[in-house]
Amino acid sequence: MQNQQCMNELQPCLNYLNGNSRPPDNCCQPLERVIKSMPECLCGLMTIQGANRAEQAGINLNEAQTLPGRCGQRINPLGCVMGTPDRRSRDSVPNSGSSKLRFSSLILIAVVFVIDHVL
Repeated sequence: MQNQQCMNELQPCLNYLNGNSRPPDNCCQPLERVIKSMPECLCGLMTIQGANRAEQAGINLNEAQTLPGRCGQRINPLGCVMGTPDRRSRDSVPNSGSSKLRFSSLILIAVVFVIDHVL
């Protein structure tokens, strides 16, 4: 149930990930809510096949990688690996390029799941 709610929240981001130049507020605001209130949802969507599924769905991978930063979000994807995707773990690690890339992969995977459910 929570994964479905997470995916529904991120649906407004699909337009941006298909090549629009700027993520709209109706994408960034839900993304912020998911990061703050359901980070485990994004962690649960991490799979190796995510990038391939995204490409098959026509997702612009470069745009997906920049989405969190363009929405002004600072996160710590290591919280997923460590099993503590809470606010404290997100704030304890500096915002690095590799962290952004790893979290962007989570966002990308979440959006692919949204596409699968919409189509």
